[in-house]
Amino acid sequence: MVSAMHGKVISRLQKFFKVPNNGVVNFSPISVDGQILHNMLGENSVWEAPDISVQLDMVLVPKPSTSTVVPHLLGNPHARIICEVAVIQDGSQLSQKCISWMQEQYIRDIISIKILEPRRNVQEPGTGYFFRMMTAKLYHQGMTVQQWDFGNARKNSKDPVGDFTNDPTLCRAPNDPNFQISIPISDMFWDPPFPIPPTYILMIPTNVAGHVFNIDLYLIQRIALRSHTM
Repeated sequence: MVSAMHGKVISRLQKFFKVPNNGVVNFSPISVDGQILHNMLGENSVWEAPDISVQLDMVLVPKPSTSTVVPHLLGNPHARIICEVAVIQDGSQLSQKCISWMQEQYIRDIISIKILEPRRNVQEPGTGYFFRMMTAKLYHQGMTVQQWDFGNARKNSKDPVGDFTNDPTLCRAPNDPNFQISIPISDMFWDPPFPIPPTYILMIPTNVAGHVFNIDLYLIQRIALRSHTM
């Protein structure tokens, strides 16, 4: 069971990842699912269920007998992108979980979202939403972790009344380039055998739309705030 906020944030993130399927619902090339068990190599090979797993449709990946991909439980393709959302979970536990996931080479990207407790004594004018700090991280194989502070209150701010109007970095509108997470769609189709041959060419189906997954953190912020108004 999950809270309304946790569930709604996960649902919206899933919709972002379905956009490249270009409206195809049945047997779409990119499969976006909830808590499906996967093998976590960094935790002594235990099975864990991420909040969101994004993987290829099984027809695009060879069966385990001819593929070096370690499948998730039931033998389906391993996730290439994983999302973890934490509302109650400690931030350090969330980070360690993401680091453990990254030890599986077929996971190309991980998005983590941490939503902190609301400030009960201050609310947004007009909406009545509580001021709340939120952070996001993007883990990408071979690259430095990217971070965003995207709540309607900044992390570690000591402002006692929640007056953040003079803060130019606050996430306060959609489509702000400072608060977009972009992941190349090509990461989804990274499926070489090992060792990787020098002739390996990554193939993306022609019915996949666009070049990147775009996650607008302002929309995630609004969904989280709307889910907790009492």
